[in-house]
Formats: sequence, C-alpha cells, structure tokens
Amino acid sequence: MFRIGEFSKIAQVSGRLLRYYDTLGLFTPIWTDPETGYRYYSAKQLPELNRILALKELGLTLEQITGLLAGPISADEIRGMLLMKKAQLEQTMREELARIRFIEARLDQIEREGQLQDYEVVLKSFSAQAWLAAREPSTTLAACRTAARDIGRSVPAQIDSKALGHFVLVIHSELWEADNLDVEIGFILNRHQAETLTLPGGRVMRVQELPAVEMMATTMYAGIPERGQRCYAALGLWAEANGYHFAGPSREMFIRLPKAGAEREIVAEIQIPVAKNSDSSHSCPVSS
Repeated sequence: MFRIGEFSKIAQVSGRLLRYYDTLGLFTPIWTDPETGYRYYSAKQLPELNRILALKELGLTLEQITGLLAGPISADEIRGMLLMKKAQLEQTMREELARIRFIEARLDQIEREGQLQDYEVVLKSFSAQAWLAAREPSTTLAACRTAARDIGRSVPAQIDSKALGHFVLVIHSELWEADNLDVEIGFILNRHQAETLTLPGGRVMRVQELPAVEMMATTMYAGIPERGQRCYAALGLWAEANGYHFAGPSREMFIRLPKAGAEREIVAEIQIPVAKNSDSSHSCPVSS
C-alpha cells in the first residue's frame, strides 16, 4: 500500500484531488488508519481512478461520473467515448489553427497593402479536361478542407497514380461565405476511368468535364493554405490595374499536395477566368 503522497506520484494526480474525491465518496482509499487518519492506496486502484479521470476529461460532472460508475461501464465503452472526444478536440484545434492563420494572412496583407511584387500574374488558356470530382454544394470552409484532405488521400489509394493529374478545387460560389460554400473537388484524369468511384465513408466521385477556359489570370504560392488568400488579393489588384474583370468560377490547382501533418509543403496555383473590360463595362462613375 502507498500513502497519499506516494500514490499521487504514481497516479500523476494531486493529493488535494484525491482527498476531494474521498470526501465525495467517489474514490476512496483502500484503507484509512483510524488513529492517524492517514490514507493508504493500492496500485490496483489505478484502473478505477483512470476511469474517473477519463470521464472527467469527457466533460461529465462528478455527479454524472458517480452514476455511470455505479453501473456496468466497460473499458471499451470509455475508450470509444474518449476516441470520439479526441476527434472533436482535434477538429477544434484544426479550425482554431486555421483561424489564426487567416488572421496572420490579413495582417500580412495590411503590411503589404497595394503591393504586387511578390506575385507574378500570368495569363493562360486551358482546354477541357476529364476529371474525377465530387461537388459539395453547401459546405463550410472547415468541412471543405476536411473533404479535400479525405479525397486527396483516398483517391490515390484506389486509382493508379499514373492515371491522376493535378488535384483541383473549383469554387462555384458567387459570394465568399465561409459557412456556405459551393465547391467541387477532384483529380484531373490522364486516362479513362470508371464513371464513378465510391470512397470510404460513402462519398461518390464522378467522372465529368472540367470546362475549357479561354483566358485565366493565374499566380502561385507555396506554403500553408492561407497564403492563397494573398493570391486572390494580388489577382484582384492586377485585374483592376490592367482593365480586366473576373468571368467565372475560380480554381485552385495543387501542383504538390502535402503529406499528413505537412501543410507547409503545398504548392498551388490560383486561377480565375478573366475578360477584358469594354469601354462601358466595369467602370466607375466619376463625380464632377
């Protein structure tokens, strides 16, 4: 048996917490000396304590934990709940990290306000191409990124890599709304494939045509996805300065996809269809 100080080191919890759980009757010593009041614990009690601490991490109240432990709750059930909580926390962390990166990108734009020297804008034409894609007509930015990550990993696992070209994201939304995006995600195909492909989880990819575009304004970035935000700003400044207007859904073509946990390895080209302004279109009235 171990006195409370020793047991707290073994269990990696504070002695104060052990005393508190004892007063509640939630986790009691294996024996208490009636003369000294010293609490003694056994290493065999660790599984019981770990159950309590795991349920606490899930956000349950001590009253709820007491009720759960009174019934037959198995280690597998607790493991399942912890894995679900872990997935939720990881998703929250990804969303918060993306938010921080967007803030950094906005700050960077403020510091570089009106500057284009970091970006080379090139006009290109694209012919129609077959591509294997799935459309997400009403999705959030976070869900879009999750879908892109799943498709980027799952499709190459089922199709010969030689048949796959660049990974492309088409943004159909007329307005940018992070909580309501209309996007299409997939791979350009180098050769014919089956008309549909069902991914783990049930998402269905379909072979279709990525339309030809006569003229695209394009620029590239390398690094985290949020750097693409600066590309859109650069393309807007370029179009306005050179007498062009946007003329269709934008595309993000990934020259290099990141490996798991290595988002900074992205290389992508932002592409926006453009058309030359006429004398009467896309001009601003001038006040006298």
